[in-house]
Amino acid sequence: MRFLCLHGLGTSADIFRSQLGPIVSELEKDGSATFFFLQGSVEQPISKEIEGLYDGPYYGYFNCDYTIDGEGPDSIKEAIRNGTFQKSVSEAYTLLYDVLQEEGPFDGVIGFSHGATLAFAFLLQHAQNNPLEPPYTLFRCAVFISSLAPLGEDGVRLKYNNSAGPLLKIPTLHITGKVDAMYSESLNMYKLCDDHTAKLVRHDSGHWIPRDRKTIMVLAKAIEDLVSRSTII
Repeated sequence: MRFLCLHGLGTSADIFRSQLGPIVSELEKDGSATFFFLQGSVEQPISKEIEGLYDGPYYGYFNCDYTIDGEGPDSIKEAIRNGTFQKSVSEAYTLLYDVLQEEGPFDGVIGFSHGATLAFAFLLQHAQNNPLEPPYTLFRCAVFISSLAPLGEDGVRLKYNNSAGPLLKIPTLHITGKVDAMYSESLNMYKLCDDHTAKLVRHDSGHWIPRDRKTIMVLAKAIEDLVSRSTII
């Protein structure tokens, strides 16, 4: 199983490799899993969760330097109106398509926070633009860690709608911390996926990947189970 790994906002591919390192080590033991860490191309301020822990520079995959609320020139609503936000996201999609062509194929994708949002949005837009393709064309499974759903065209995050059905139809694993500020957002993304193949794992930490041995083993086993589920579709 080969995974494409997408880091969080204001970090880097090397930082995510370190953050995910203990889990990667467990999954690589028998040689059945490999990991490719993709570097974002948009420079960003350092994420507050890693201040003082890692050296820069720090990156994201698309521009997030917007005010979420309000109507000012620096607001996300204005960025959507004038197209700068969509342009940045489109460039991130191009980066992903390029790496799939040059480094792929990949069996799965693992995204943390900002990287998880991009992975979800990328899968969703590809499915919408290619409705006749099977849902596993790009990836057979996805792992979303400390995730939040992408923004819709109106600048509001996608929300679970009982009548709409699942937005993603590949097996997914959702990992979230019970004291993560994005906890409710992670639950929302979980509900946007197919409830027959989506699994949720909650840990006792915040907006980071736990490094204690017990939780590492739980998360590694959950990813192994995800891989098993993805081989039967």
